[in-house]
Amino acid sequence: MAGDESNGKPQGAEGALIPSSPSEIAFVQGLVARGEAVKVAPGAPLPPGATHEIVGETPSGVPIVKRRRFSLR
Repeated sequence: MAGDESNGKPQGAEGALIPSSPSEIAFVQGLVARGEAVKVAPGAPLPPGATHEIVGETPSGVPIVKRRRFSLR
């Protein structure tokens, strides 16, 4: 359910991380800066190195992300 908290992180529909605190915003911005969070077409695979899909945006413009896989590093 949108707005529920699981493991201390605000989550939206289907487990998406909706960043609201400064640390969550910094985490998401870091994912984007490193290329670990990307926008993809619906149903398309993630490119190599990406672990999160950008599924939306907060009213302030911060990406909303959903983990799709784990890094092999």
